[in-house]
Amino acid sequence: MIDLAYYKRINHEFYQRVGVINCVERLNKMGLEPRDIIGTFWLKDMEKLMAICKSNKDLHIITYVNACFTANRFVEGRFRFRLAQGDKDPSIELRFPPEVADHLLAELNHFVRRTGIGF
Repeated sequence: MIDLAYYKRINHEFYQRVGVINCVERLNKMGLEPRDIIGTFWLKDMEKLMAICKSNKDLHIITYVNACFTANRFVEGRFRFRLAQGDKDPSIELRFPPEVADHLLAELNHFVRRTGIGF
């Protein structure tokens, strides 16, 4: 049996520790235009993200590698990123077994459909 409470807790702890910025208004004030309501950026936004990180050493990029793995660093060849302002240690990673990622994504999809916010 999957201990979802455990995985939800480590998910929350990861994003808190790395300081992910999910306030779209804050990102807009930085001159950025995230691609969704949680502050995701795509590869074509990378030049602007890198420039912002270079001018503000408190900021860094995290990479959504796949549904099971998020890295607290820029990962070449990926296409989804977030901006963060917390612990920059590049060894910090969030990893889920595939069955946990599937379940959490199903929960997220159900939430999105229920609220009608869409992506």
